[in-house]
Amino acid sequence: MKKIFAKILIVLLLVLIISCKDGHVSKQLISTHVSMYSDSLTLELEKIKETSVIPGFGVAIVKDSQIIYNQGFGYADLNDSIPFTPKTVNFIASISKTFIGVSIMKLVEMGKLNLDEKVNDILPYDIVHPMFPDIPITVRHLVTHTAGIMDEFDTEQIGEAEIVLLEEFQYDDSRIAEIMEQDFKYYRLGKPISLSESVRKYLAKDGAWYSEDNFRKYPPGTKYEYSNLGADLAAVIVEIKSGLSFSDFTKVHIFKPLKMNNTGWFYKDIDNSLLSKIYRPDDWETPKVAIEHPRYYYVGYSSGDLKSNLEDLSKYLIEMIKGYNGNGVILNKQSYKTLFEPSLDESFYQNERDSSPLNDEYNVGVFWAVSHTGIRLHNGGSIGVYSFLYLNPDTNSGAISFSNLPDASFGDIRDVVYKYEHKMFEKR
Repeated sequence: MKKIFAKILIVLLLVLIISCKDGHVSKQLISTHVSMYSDSLTLELEKIKETSVIPGFGVAIVKDSQIIYNQGFGYADLNDSIPFTPKTVNFIASISKTFIGVSIMKLVEMGKLNLDEKVNDILPYDIVHPMFPDIPITVRHLVTHTAGIMDEFDTEQIGEAEIVLLEEFQYDDSRIAEIMEQDFKYYRLGKPISLSESVRKYLAKDGAWYSEDNFRKYPPGTKYEYSNLGADLAAVIVEIKSGLSFSDFTKVHIFKPLKMNNTGWFYKDIDNSLLSKIYRPDDWETPKVAIEHPRYYYVGYSSGDLKSNLEDLSKYLIEMIKGYNGNGVILNKQSYKTLFEPSLDESFYQNERDSSPLNDEYNVGVFWAVSHTGIRLHNGGSIGVYSFLYLNPDTNSGAISFSNLPDASFGDIRDVVYKYEHKMFEKR
């Protein structure tokens, strides 16, 4: 009996050895391995859903060219009990900036832009750092968040706003109505203007929203300062150099080639039947209730207003993994290398950098963050959303998640997804 058992063990070991190549197990063994962890991941995410104020969220995991895990949790619409699914479209917040990065590199590849071009050689007006007027701001400064541009000035002070309400709700609960009235009071100031107008109002010296507070007290090209405004300026440069609106440029050069058919910057560009409702908590510190929030238009849309679903973002993430390995279709090998290559060192940061694997302010390529462990990623948060997207070059895998309400419990979702994605594909 012992001899038979020994022979079976030897055969199993031989199968395992044959099925391995360069340290990677065969697809069949990976499938069994992944299935086991997928079930555990689902159970943990279900537990988070039961205790979180977040109405709905989705999670996808990809490996090489395949979607390994793709599931929605909770509701896209609480009132009508519509489930949140992989087809549900929601805001993805600052993950949007990675699309600016791809667009910038597409223009470089087309010979229409140089990363070291001065922005004032491109714009029809000048943007000058008020404390360092002789140091020009370049495109490279924008895409690495080192232009010295900040997001400090509050437009409410001069009676205007960046957010335009597209609808307005009546709330039966007087407490909720009072909470939302504070938001509406500000949002009602918003007026629909173009991305280019918005940037000029902020950064041109004669702009209605101009303030020296929009600039950091360091010379351009010397310190990292994450900036939505700087990202929007980069998108305006895409418009000038391409002759297309930023939304049309991304549609032509990213969405269509990747068949991202349910992705767009504006509601008119997507199937509204797939849209999730968006929510905010009743209290940011101790949330108990999800409040439906009216849909809105954000004039600086390019830095955080893209709408998409798990199915489309998985196509995008798979393309980014291929691109990292020199096999992408929307950019060439050199463009992808520049897109993902870390650009900064510790001197660009005032404080010690967080070395956690999903920290997106440790280093940066072209709007793609690079964590201490080499993961390429972007996190996001705004009205009606928390989000993350990352790829791990060591395993050619990655993950996506977004929710329809921004709450701290989304951090638990992120941590659980990373834990299981890491277990699924870690090298053994």
